[in-house]
Amino acid sequence: MTQLPCSVAPALETDEELQSLYTWVDEIPLSRPKKNIARDFSDGVLFAECVNHFYPKLVEMHNYSAANSQPQKMYNWTTLNQKVLKKLGYQIHQQDLDEIIKASPGAVERVLKQLQNKVAQVQNGQGKIPGSGGRPPAGRPPLSGAGLDIAGLAPVDRHPAPYSSHSQASASPRPSQVQQEVDTTILLEKEQTIVEQQEMISIMSEKIKKLEQLVRIKDSKIEALTQKLQKHGLA
Repeated sequence: MTQLPCSVAPALETDEELQSLYTWVDEIPLSRPKKNIARDFSDGVLFAECVNHFYPKLVEMHNYSAANSQPQKMYNWTTLNQKVLKKLGYQIHQQDLDEIIKASPGAVERVLKQLQNKVAQVQNGQGKIPGSGGRPPAGRPPLSGAGLDIAGLAPVDRHPAPYSSHSQASASPRPSQVQQEVDTTILLEKEQTIVEQQEMISIMSEKIKKLEQLVRIKDSKIEALTQKLQKHGLA
């Protein structure tokens, strides 16, 4: 059995390289807006959508649900690793997965760069995809502006409309399932926002208590100084 490449993803070296990656990600239609890329990608759903954008027949999006718990996040990433990325000829290292689900800064950017490189290799006829022998079919030049389906038999538009019933009918879930997933995602985002606001309220409450304590200490010092001045007839 061939051993798949599985090494820790290298860090991006320059700000230009990082900005280029962000631009690449922005060109991919995703189901929810990106607010904090480390947290937004931590459950693997948006990464699965990125792969689905280029290889719609390779990813079954209903297998991936938005998650806050680390076990569910790891389940999503493990499923991606074993059922999807393995077919693309590589897998994400466990150390990277551990850092991604914890939303460690820079972790998801490294694996997104790996994916970007793999997509570029396939488009240029250098990468391996299932059923194609690792190159586009004979007589067809490498594609620079489109991906290939998993059999390497037909080009796939790099900018399809999200959840299009025409371009992704065979890969996308039914509209009711899509709506349910979107509703679940929105609910989880609202719950996360509530948790963050509660944490902020708790922090502010603690700061207020400390400030009140400092005020009481200062008042007691002022009162003590006033009593001394009165004692010496200076007040």
